[in-house]
Amino acid sequence: LAADLNTRADLRAQVLAPLAGQRPSTAEKLTETLRSWVLNQGRRDAVAAQLFVHPQTVRYRVQQLRDLYGDRLEDPQFVLEATLALA
Repeated sequence: LAADLNTRADLRAQVLAPLAGQRPSTAEKLTETLRSWVLNQGRRDAVAAQLFVHPQTVRYRVQQLRDLYGDRLEDPQFVLEATLALA
């Protein structure tokens, strides 16, 4: 992906497509939460520490992500794609 920036940009756009209808500030917060969530393998306390927010805030944001992404958040293929796109 580092060798082909267009491929990474396409993957990123595909992963973040469900956030397109959100306000820019909300989409930015959810994107950073999704990134941290996949990189920390869903460990809420680790995500909260990394983002400097309360674990309850992480819970709220992850619920928003679940509403937008549905079961895809649990799909290993999607987690891999999100990790590559957002890392």
